[in-house]
Amino acid sequence: AGDCNSKAAAVTSVVQTKKTEKAPALYDLTTLQRDANRLLGYTAQQTLDYLQSLYEKKLCTYPRTDSRYLTDDMEGGVNALAQCCAGICGTEPPAAVCSRQVCSSKKVTDHHAIVPTISAEKVDMASLPLGEREVLKLAARGLLRAVDEPHRYAETVITVDCAGQSFT
Repeated sequence: AGDCNSKAAAVTSVVQTKKTEKAPALYDLTTLQRDANRLLGYTAQQTLDYLQSLYEKKLCTYPRTDSRYLTDDMEGGVNALAQCCAGICGTEPPAAVCSRQVCSSKKVTDHHAIVPTISAEKVDMASLPLGEREVLKLAARGLLRAVDEPHRYAETVITVDCAGQSFT
């Protein structure tokens, strides 16, 4: 790069590829614990304790699950749940809620994925302990991401030649 100071460079190629990335699945216990550790610094046990407390307060669904989907009969309530989660997070719900992509009874074992309950929209978030509040928001953001449309973007690779060197 130092050899290229104050020298002309020539673009030799530009390749743009359109890509689509589908929305992530809902949270099961393990993925929620991983994200809570990575984003919030909580241990797996702390996250489980916060989830258990939220479950006992009827603010979150059953925490000990390995499923990342809701059952088919819950599909009709996903729009309302997205509204609730948007309220928890203080944001707008997705423009189009794709409820079908989070519902599959075939992929649910004993308990469905971890999501906030509808009653969570009425709770005073400030009244919850910090850990519970953060984990509830994490679960709410998980639902909002999961019901959103696929992410579409363009990946661009540009190659430039300068002073006999090729840069990508």
